Amino acid sequence: MVPGTSVLRSVFIALALGCSLLGCTSRTLPLPPPEVSSVTAPDADGFVTVSGYALEGSSVGVVNDRTGDGVVVPVADEDACDNTCAWEARIRAQVGDRLRVWQFFETEGSLDVSVPKPK
Repeated sequence: MVPGTSVLRSVFIALALGCSLLGCTSRTLPLPPPEVSSVTAPDADGFVTVSGYALEGSSVGVVNDRTGDGVVVPVADEDACDNTCAWEARIRAQVGDRLRVWQFFETEGSLDVSVPKPK
């Protein structure tokens, strides 16, 4: 056996294991939906409040399938919330409307645009 072979083999195994663990936590993989704890009945203005828990630092999107209206809210980066943090979104909806809820992290494929001044 060549001297140092077992050390090289150990380093290679450690690197392979580390890379595989990092790959499992990649934020580019599809995320599970956030937890939805409650949805209120519509208020006098026609809005419902949807709340729950999602991954720290993510954003949560809520879309009303009937109207196509949607809202995106950030999930707080709080030290006290461990890995999942509370979120809350208000969206216009009627009784019986289906709301689609998902969580995501910012991606490099996004485009920032500015709203122009009125003419």
